[in-house]
Amino acid sequence: MIPNGYLIFEDESFLDSTVAKMNALRKSGQFCDVRLQVCGHELMAHRAVLACCSPYLFEIFNSDIEPHGVSHVTFEDLNPEAVEVLLNYAYTAQLKADKELVKEVYSAARRFKMERVKQICGDYLLSKTDSESAISFRNFASSVGDARVLAKVDAFIQDNLLEVSEQEDFLKLPRLKLEVTLEDSLTLPSNGKLYSKVLSWVQRSLWEDGEQLERLMEEQQESRLKTRSRQVMSQRSEVREGGGLSAAEPLCSHLPRHAPTDQLLTRLQTSY
Repeated sequence: MIPNGYLIFEDESFLDSTVAKMNALRKSGQFCDVRLQVCGHELMAHRAVLACCSPYLFEIFNSDIEPHGVSHVTFEDLNPEAVEVLLNYAYTAQLKADKELVKEVYSAARRFKMERVKQICGDYLLSKTDSESAISFRNFASSVGDARVLAKVDAFIQDNLLEVSEQEDFLKLPRLKLEVTLEDSLTLPSNGKLYSKVLSWVQRSLWEDGEQLERLMEEQQESRLKTRSRQVMSQRSEVREGGGLSAAEPLCSHLPRHAPTDQLLTRLQTSY
C-alpha cells in the first residue's frame, strides 16, 4: 500500500544480511576503529557497534580525546575468548559459549555492563549448580557482588543443606553461610550429622579466626538484648526443656563471650 503517494517498503532480510556482513568485516579487520587488547590478544571491532551494546565502552569512547581516530582499550583481567563471545553477540545477537567458558563470559559481560548477557549467564550457571559446586559458585557470586544470583544459590544450599554439608568446602563457609545453615526448621536431635559439621566449622573458626567468631558472638548478644527490651512482658526461654536447642536459634547465641576454647566446645557438644 502506498499512503499519501509515498512508497514504503520493508526489507525483512536487510538487517540480518547487513549484520552478517559487518561481522565479516570485523573478523577481517576492515573499517575497524577500535582495538581491544585483552591479556595480550588484540580484538578489532567497530566503535559504533560496541557503543550500542556496552554502556561501559560507550563511556570510554565518548571520552576519547581523539574521537575520530582508532580507540585502544586494554583489559588485563578478562578472558580473550569470553570477550570474543561478546563481540559475536554484539554483531549477531547470538550468545554461544562452551559451558566451561560461561563464567568468564559472565565476568566480561559484567565489566561491559551488558546486563542482559550477565543475567543469561547467571541463570545458566544456576541451572548447573549441584551440591558439589554450590559453595564454589556462591563464593564466585559473592566476589562479583551479584545479589540476585547470591540469593538464589543461598536458597539452593538451604534446600540441599545435608548434601552440601558433606562437601569439603563446607568448613570454608563465611559467617553468612553459617547463619543460613542455622535457619533450618528441623530440631537438633534429628539433624545430628549436620550439626556435627557445624561444630567442626566452629572449631576451625576458633583456631583460624577467633576474632571473627568473637565478633559474631558479640553481635548475637546485642541482638538478644534488643529482642528482650522489645518483649518486656515475655518470658520466652532461649533453651528448650531438656537442654535441646531449637534449630532456629543460632548456636553462637549460647556461647559465653569470653569462655576458653575447650569450654566453648563442651557447651556446644552438650547442647544436643
